Amino acid sequence: MGVGHLGMAVVFKRVEPRLSLATLVVAANFVDLLWVIFVSLGVEQVRINPGYTAANPLEFVSYPLSHSLVAAVVWAGLVGAVYYAWPTRDTTHHTKRTLIVMFLVASHWLLDVVAHIPDVPLAGNDSLKLGLGLWRSVPATLAVEIGMLAVGIGLVILWPPKRYQPRTWRLLLIGLIFAAMEVASVLGPPPPSVRAVTLTTLSAIPVIILLTLWADRPVKPA
Repeated sequence: MGVGHLGMAVVFKRVEPRLSLATLVVAANFVDLLWVIFVSLGVEQVRINPGYTAANPLEFVSYPLSHSLVAAVVWAGLVGAVYYAWPTRDTTHHTKRTLIVMFLVASHWLLDVVAHIPDVPLAGNDSLKLGLGLWRSVPATLAVEIGMLAVGIGLVILWPPKRYQPRTWRLLLIGLIFAAMEVASVLGPPPPSVRAVTLTTLSAIPVIILLTLWADRPVKPA
């Protein structure tokens, strides 16, 4: 799933405004960042296979270290431990924030099961693989993924949490940018190579983080 992960991150900005949007976005996409690194190192494998699914030309040959259910739980625990131990002056609801970060990391697996065809493993590459196949339909993919993003931004703008003043036009702008990225990814030509996929993803992640930092606003003091 693409911008659906970003939509999930924005939803939890409404749940816990003390968490920066950038932190939420990193947590929601942490598994994909690992996947890019593992593919670049040759630890996991993917192929460009146009038509493999209607909305995504990538054939995920092997990626249990980043995308299996077992791995998602392990990564969620490790990221949660790092976040909990990170020095901070604001310890209010710190345990709640840590649990949200952990959930977002693990939720990547759940959302990918919805989007992928049955290629998302439970454990190793030879274990049972799941996938509901949202990517078999381009209209459904765009509707669900962009819809999730729209719901998250709508919740923050129309129903802002206490002590948080959303920057409405900035959130709307990054929503449009992310939606355009999704449309280009789904409707555009397949990438020329796996290297192009990894380089594009590694380039996009810092840009997305910077955009969320720009759009976010610190919580007002009580």
